[in-house]
Amino acid sequence: MATLSQVRSWQPEALGLLADTMVQRRRTLVALQDEIDDGAPPPTWAADSAVAAAASHTALREDLADLVAEVAQVAAALDTAADALTRAHGELDEAASVAGANGFTVSATGRVTDARDALTDAQEIADRRAVRDEIVDRIEQALRNADHADASLAAALRSAARGVDGGTATLAQAAATGTTGGQREVLPPPPGGSDHDQNSWWEGLTEAEQAEVIGEHPEWIGNVDGIPAWARDEANRALIGDYRSDLTDRLAAAREAGDDGLARTLTEKLDGLDAVEDTLELGNRHLLLLDITGTDQLMAAIAYGDVDTADHVAVFTPGFTTTVAGSMAGYDNQMADLVEQSAAQAEKYGDGGTVAAVAWLGYEAPQWDNVLDPGSSVATRGPAEAGAGNLAAFYNGLDAARDSDPHLTALGHSYGSLTTGLALQEQTGVDDAILYGSPGIGTSHVEDLDVPDGHVYRLEARRDAVADVGALGPFGIDPSHLDGITGLSTEAGSVGGNSYGESVGHNDYLTEGSMSQHNMASIIAGAPEQTVEGDTRGFGDILSWPLPWTY
Repeated sequence: MATLSQVRSWQPEALGLLADTMVQRRRTLVALQDEIDDGAPPPTWAADSAVAAAASHTALREDLADLVAEVAQVAAALDTAADALTRAHGELDEAASVAGANGFTVSATGRVTDARDALTDAQEIADRRAVRDEIVDRIEQALRNADHADASLAAALRSAARGVDGGTATLAQAAATGTTGGQREVLPPPPGGSDHDQNSWWEGLTEAEQAEVIGEHPEWIGNVDGIPAWARDEANRALIGDYRSDLTDRLAAAREAGDDGLARTLTEKLDGLDAVEDTLELGNRHLLLLDITGTDQLMAAIAYGDVDTADHVAVFTPGFTTTVAGSMAGYDNQMADLVEQSAAQAEKYGDGGTVAAVAWLGYEAPQWDNVLDPGSSVATRGPAEAGAGNLAAFYNGLDAARDSDPHLTALGHSYGSLTTGLALQEQTGVDDAILYGSPGIGTSHVEDLDVPDGHVYRLEARRDAVADVGALGPFGIDPSHLDGITGLSTEAGSVGGNSYGESVGHNDYLTEGSMSQHNMASIIAGAPEQTVEGDTRGFGDILSWPLPWTY
C-alpha cells in the first residue's frame, strides 16, 4: 500500500489538467467523423482499385476509432483518479485537523502520537484512545482509497497501451467505449471496518461510484454505521422489495412443510415491512436500518428529520414486547411529536437549532412468548446485551457520518433503558441520556456510563411498577437510588406559562402535552434549564431499596 508521504506527494490537480487535455484531444479526433465519412470511396467507383481504396479507408477508420477509444479511456481514467485522489487528500486533511484539534501529531509515515502529558484518569485515557483510533482509521482508509485509485489508473493506462478496440461504428461510439473502459471498479467497503473506516471509504468514492453502490450493491451500506443517512435510506428502500420476495418465498416453504412456528415468524416480519413502508410514506423519514436476519423479529430504525444535518439528534430505544410490526407506527408518531416540541424549545430557549429523532428497533426485544427462555427472557440481560453493541455502534456512526457532531441524546424506555445503559458503557459520543420507566441500566454506578457528569436523567411515573423491579433482577439497582442521576418530574405543572399534564403508569411518558414529554424535549433541545426536576417515588421504591451487596 502507498505510504502517507507518497500519497501527499501525488498531485491530483496535475492529473486533472492532463485529463482536460486528453478530453480536448478526444473531441478533436471525434470531430474528424465528417472527414472520414467524406473520404470514403464513392459507390460509383467501379474500377479494380476501388476495392483496395475501400479496404484502405476501412483500415484508416478502424485505426482512428481505436485511437479515439484509447484517448477516451486515458482521459476517463485520469479524471477518475484525480477525483479520487482529491478526496483522499481531503480525508487526510480531515484526519490531520482532528489530530491537531485534539492534541495529537501525525508523522510523515502516518504514526499518530498523543502530544499530551501522561494521563492517569481511566475515562480520559479511554476517550483519548477513541480519538486516536478515529484518526488512525481515517488515515488508513484514505491510503486504501488512494492506493485503489493509483492501481486503477495504472491498469487503465496499461490497457490503453496494449490497444483498445474502438469497434466499427462511429467515432462518438468509440469514445463512449473508451470512456467506459476508463472507469475503475468500485472499491468494496473495508471488511469489518470501524464506523470511521466506512465513512472514509464512502467519502473516497466519486459521486458516480456512490450512485453505483446504491443502485447495484445497496446491501453494502444499508445497515452500515458511518454511512450518511441519506445513502442508507436510499439503499434500504431499494432492498425492501428483495426482502419481501425472500420472506414470501420462505413463508410458502414453511407452510408447505407444516412449520407453523417459522410461518408465524415470517408473517410477523412481512407485517413489519408493511409497517416500515407505511411509516416512510408519511414523508420526512429516513430508513437507517432494515434487517430481516433476526431469529424471531424484523429489526428497523426510522428517523424523523435529517440526522445528517440536525443540530440535535435523539435516539430512542424501546423495550419489552416491542416489534416493528406492532410498534413502529406508534413510536414514529411519538418521535415526530417529540421533535416538534424539542424544536420549539430550541427556538425559544436554546440555540435555535434543528432536531431529528430516531426510533431504533435494532435489536430483538424480549416478548411474552419467550419469557421462560433463559436466553431471551425479559428477566435476563441476554437480549439487551445482544443489542447494546449495535446500539453503541449506531450512536458512533451518527457522529462519524458527519463533518460535525450533533448534540446527541440517548432515550431508553423500560427494558430498552437496560439496552441503552449497557450501550452507554462503551465509547459512544452521547451527550445526554434520559432513562424512563427503567428497571435498571446494567450497572449500579452511574459513572460507568460514558456520559458527561450531570447529564444522565431519569423519569418515573406514578404507578409504574416496572420502574421498581431493579432490585429483583440482574439489571443493577433501581435507578431511583443511583447517585449522579437527575430526577425529572412526571407530575402535572406549569413552565413559562404553559400547563403540562401528569404521566401515570408505564407507557404514558411521551404523551403529548405531558410534563414528562416537556422535560425530555428540553434536554434534547439543549435547554436543560427549562426542565422541572422531580422525584416521583412510591411504595415500590421502598421495596426496591438497594441492599449493601447489590453495589
